[in-house]
Amino acid sequence: MGFSNKRHTDNLLPQVVTQSNLYSAWERVLENHGCAGVDGVTIKGFHGSLESNLLCLALELNEGSYCPLPLMKIQVAKPNGEARALSIPCVRDRVAQASVLNVLEPFFEAEFEDCSFAYRKGHSVRHAILKVKEYYEAGYHWVLDADIDAFFDSVPHERLIRKVESIITDLRVLSLIRHWVEAEVWDGKRVSTIEKGIPQGSVISPLLANLYLDELDEELQARGIRLVRYADDFVVLCRTEEKAQEARLLTEETLRKMDLQLDEADVIHFDRGFRFLGVIFCRSTIMVPFDKDKKPRRVLDVPPPLNIKAYLASVKARR
Repeated sequence: MGFSNKRHTDNLLPQVVTQSNLYSAWERVLENHGCAGVDGVTIKGFHGSLESNLLCLALELNEGSYCPLPLMKIQVAKPNGEARALSIPCVRDRVAQASVLNVLEPFFEAEFEDCSFAYRKGHSVRHAILKVKEYYEAGYHWVLDADIDAFFDSVPHERLIRKVESIITDLRVLSLIRHWVEAEVWDGKRVSTIEKGIPQGSVISPLLANLYLDELDEELQARGIRLVRYADDFVVLCRTEEKAQEARLLTEETLRKMDLQLDEADVIHFDRGFRFLGVIFCRSTIMVPFDKDKKPRRVLDVPPPLNIKAYLASVKARR
């Protein structure tokens, strides 16, 4: 990775705060629905004063007075019934993140590899599945089926920010990204600061996740390894078992350099079958299980709104 035309990223904030971009960011947030954040403001409530809300946000971003509120930590049910923690920004902050995302995406996309299929326009689960099928038909019948242990909770902030800085040079935009990465979180009892990891639930997080894992993509592809990655879940396809075991060692070594580690990693032949992205691959057959969960995630726990007045007073006192 190495952006060759960084001068075009020196002055991105004016693009972020245009009326058209902020409105596009709002539509992006609206399309995803979502609950209220720590301030209790819903999508409907924000929309009720949309013009003034977007104008105020533009002024704060442009003047450098913008300060995000803490994320709200909620618990949702995973398909297997276990709980997963998500950290949700308030609606206003989701719009701010989406406005930056709209501007940054083309620059980041220029760096990403074709083996990365999550959170990208023109890439999807279906495309990833078809790529696995393509490799099988080309004779790659041995698979390293793997994912990364607690990826979103493990990403070191400074290393991530350095990767962003290798592409983006606008200091004001970099400051915003740092605020959103080093966010505070309200869990209903206290406000704490995220020391490590990328907050799941933030609009900007999927882009940052792909940026961080681009190093893995590049390292494996530079060795001629066939990789299909969807966020932190991936498969490596090889012609022999020996090559698959070598790929496993290389993957472990690369992730270790990135301060990450493999969780589960099995070397499997297509004849035995394996599951990836919710579908089952067995020989040339691709099967979608009947029990595949297509329903929205059930929310298990939502903390009460934060006392914003008291929080802002505490922030002022700390300064």
